[in-house]
Amino acid sequence: MFHLASSLYTQYTKREQYNVLILGLDNAGKTSFLEHIKLLYPSATASPSDKKSNSLTANIKNENTGESNDNNNNNNATESNAQRSTTSILKSKRILPTVGQNTTTIKFEASDKSSPFASQFKNINLKFWDLGGQRSLRNMWSRYFKQCHGIIFIIDSTDTERFQECYETLIQIAHDDSWLLSGENDNPETNGDYERTIGLDGTVNVPILMLANKQDLPQAVDLVSLKTGVFIKLVSELEATDSKLLPVSVLENQGLKESLEWLVTRLIYNKGNKVPQYS
Repeated sequence: MFHLASSLYTQYTKREQYNVLILGLDNAGKTSFLEHIKLLYPSATASPSDKKSNSLTANIKNENTGESNDNNNNNNATESNAQRSTTSILKSKRILPTVGQNTTTIKFEASDKSSPFASQFKNINLKFWDLGGQRSLRNMWSRYFKQCHGIIFIIDSTDTERFQECYETLIQIAHDDSWLLSGENDNPETNGDYERTIGLDGTVNVPILMLANKQDLPQAVDLVSLKTGVFIKLVSELEATDSKLLPVSVLENQGLKESLEWLVTRLIYNKGNKVPQYS
């Protein structure tokens, strides 16, 4: 009876884990993105006491009275204060360029608990790999392709001189030969089946979320101009790939949760092609 109860408990509480690569050219804001995500979502590996001390609720209470109610105006104020608190914390950090990789695993939560999509976001972990974007380090990215379920590619929307380099790098990712070598899956729940990671046109078949970062700066190129400029070629090149280009400001916490919810929705939809891990 104990073993049965234990098995049922494990089955009920286990979480799907999706591995997400954070890629992009150097100085695009990849590590800042990861650091802000760590402030916005609870860690999947922290102890209960760590989660409590590091939660947004604690940050909000430090800035407010600590009282809460169901009034919509107060909820909006709380959300605004939460955004300010994570932004101020991130700005106080000294973030260095990544040489190698940074990893973290978070428990994903829907930003709107009343949303009809909130239920499908339950029991999901996201493991992020932030990989160095210097040209000399990009040849190592393909080592992670077999294990990843999705890609976040961050673009510095103020660095117009490197837009062409961003485009070429994205195309190289989508058509990398490593996707063809994605062989037998080690996940026992798939019974050793081969995953279909290649789309019908030979490109990668995992979702790619492109984030046009630094949209808070006056010199940033807006989304419409990006889509009709050099990145218009991506529309045709990645036509069979599940991809989206969205505007964000990593530093100011603009569009981060909304963008991540799009990605998680696509990761769930793509489970038939790329089976999640379980933890």
